[in-house]
Amino acid sequence: MTTQPGGDGIDTARKQQAACNPLQSQALLSVCIPTFNRRDRVTALVQELLRAECPLQICVHVDGSTDGTSDALAGIASRDARLVVTTGPNGGRGVAMFSAIASATGDYCMIFDDDDDLFTDRLPEICERLSEQSTDERIAGFVFSMVLSESDVRANQFPSERTNLIKMRADEGVVGDKKEIIRTPLLKRVAVPPAGRFRRVPTSLLWSRLAIEYDVICVNVDIGRKRYLPEGMTAKIRFLQRQNAYPMLLLNLNYIRAFWIGRYRSVRFLVD
Repeated sequence: MTTQPGGDGIDTARKQQAACNPLQSQALLSVCIPTFNRRDRVTALVQELLRAECPLQICVHVDGSTDGTSDALAGIASRDARLVVTTGPNGGRGVAMFSAIASATGDYCMIFDDDDDLFTDRLPEICERLSEQSTDERIAGFVFSMVLSESDVRANQFPSERTNLIKMRADEGVVGDKKEIIRTPLLKRVAVPPAGRFRRVPTSLLWSRLAIEYDVICVNVDIGRKRYLPEGMTAKIRFLQRQNAYPMLLLNLNYIRAFWIGRYRSVRFLVD
């Protein structure tokens, strides 16, 4: 995939990054990737990201993989300090997601699944958006669109430029997977694991916590392609939700709270 050149702001950022020690340079965007036993996919994704014309940090947490993922990523990290690799025993996606976020030091964070495709030629445009500093403290970040599955079918577009991450789905009818890019300090504030040991913690729990207080800017630009692999979590989502009921309870309590304080209005969404 050919990477398009970025704007002046991104070029300046890259020149400054190249002039500095890579360990000391400040990334604009940290891409946080939880992974388990997908060595070939995750290493390909990491290598593609490292070629992108954008000041990135890549934070991968290897969740007890037994297929050589840790060694493969360690080899890449030894040559490029923009890649940060953490490892731990297999604890599930929730543990891996929180661990990857904890490593992030960029201005913004994006959680990205290891089975999805990222359109790296769009990253300069995305980073230009991120570099436009907002003076509104109630803006948590951005949400971008994703192409669905193997086709080129897009999810429905955002009907408004500014919303919150519950209202977007409840009142505005936005469906399908989107990609949230959130200011790192705010994401770390809400990325608090529920008390207990849960293999699955829905990412929407983090977004619901943000939506109580913060808005996002919607951008109708496809950032990648969402894939649903047969061995992935989506194929057994109902079972995982029942098995990890407490995080789902916390999510629904946030939905109730957000409705009560007027962050969205759809009674149907609330009761479904």
